[in-house]
Amino acid sequence: MPGTCGRAHSKKNQRAIDYFLRLAYDGTAYRGWQRQLNSRQTVQEVLETALARIHGQALPAGACGRTDAGVHATQFYVHLTTPEPPPANYLFILNKHLPPDITVLELLPVGAGTHARFDATQRTYDYFFHGQTHALLNRYSALLDLTDFQPAALTENLQELVGTHDFRAFCKAPDRHNSTRCTLQSIQLYHNAGGNRYRLQFVADRFLRGMIRLLVSDLWRVGKAAQRTTDFSAMLATGVRTAPFLLAPAEGLFLTGVRYPYLNREPDLPTTAGEAWEAVIP
Repeated sequence: MPGTCGRAHSKKNQRAIDYFLRLAYDGTAYRGWQRQLNSRQTVQEVLETALARIHGQALPAGACGRTDAGVHATQFYVHLTTPEPPPANYLFILNKHLPPDITVLELLPVGAGTHARFDATQRTYDYFFHGQTHALLNRYSALLDLTDFQPAALTENLQELVGTHDFRAFCKAPDRHNSTRCTLQSIQLYHNAGGNRYRLQFVADRFLRGMIRLLVSDLWRVGKAAQRTTDFSAMLATGVRTAPFLLAPAEGLFLTGVRYPYLNREPDLPTTAGEAWEAVIP
């Protein structure tokens, strides 16, 4: 339906308008959010292709951040500048041009000069994991060996992570960042009513590449007594990684929330997490 939006308005009334698109997507089939030279299977590529078809011209979509291959999002913001006000049924039109694993949930007018990435003051990620394979969980929750897993063993390390630290030891590519210092505002471990599924929630001003998946892997190893609490603490203090470089599986990770000075929404848990969660360590 190229040019659908352009036909809805007179050219003399055209003016550029800035919006945020709020997206949710299943990252299973994608090489992450960002366009890549060697792959067209990215969320950004698919979204921008749909936008070009609708508007009859290329419209770049600047995002609130990046997600790695296989990682999901339930609250992901994209900045979009349109040459004219979109019609009332714009979301319906756009979603008809998108595959079912990418959905635009909301179109939000924002002020000129806003930036989806640099204006963000807080991001929330939730990591889900379970110990027994389940056909309806394995796509959106990581299957980890929870034999002898002791969640209370994580108490000390969870508490010391809160605050501003150099997370170099928990970064997949530390030299690609100008700084590896982040402020982790909160971290909490939850379990479901049956005690057979867990959720780690991380809230910070920023995250490094691979940071959450490395933290989850190390914390899981502490809970399994495969890594000492003191070794974890030493990596945080020194920035030197001594543990095996093991990333927790991508399918358990969701970007669930992004906050701005002008947009303060609570995080959105995925529908697959629609159950009661209780904090393991109050």
